[in-house]
Amino acid sequence: MTPAEIAFVAAFAMLFVLLANVVFFTHFAWWIKFAAVAMVAVLGVCTWRAIPDLLGWPTHAGIPPRFNLNAIHVVEPDKSGVEKGAIYLWVTRLAADTRAIEPRAFVLPFSPELQIKVVAAGTRLRKNLPQMGEVVAHARGSDAHGRRSVDLEFFDLPDPLFPER
Repeated sequence: MTPAEIAFVAAFAMLFVLLANVVFFTHFAWWIKFAAVAMVAVLGVCTWRAIPDLLGWPTHAGIPPRFNLNAIHVVEPDKSGVEKGAIYLWVTRLAADTRAIEPRAFVLPFSPELQIKVVAAGTRLRKNLPQMGEVVAHARGSDAHGRRSVDLEFFDLPDPLFPER
């Protein structure tokens, strides 16, 4: 179970418990009832924040250090400055245990340098050359949403080694 699913289940379990208390034990002091309402409000916010991850929307969370690039989509910033632009990557993390690995969508802040690298990797993907990516470093700057920019490098995925017959 992912952390988002655990948060979703926990939020609704707590909501059920609090509502059961209100229904069956209504002789609480006013401050206890107020605290219960505040907790329900906080849990509502937690649930609201968990929904995008549950729906599969691109996440702003850190991209894996090594990954297999599946697809790209680049949204360039507009000239008015309203739309800041974004780079969407659909990746599968590389790990020794491949049973539980699923692709995930990530959104990165737009930068011209990263756009050049991503578009070049996308071109190689369209030529049926699988691409492996690696996070080189996190840049110091961040965008308006507090997301740190990332420097990525892309390589051709090596051919698998098959044993000789």
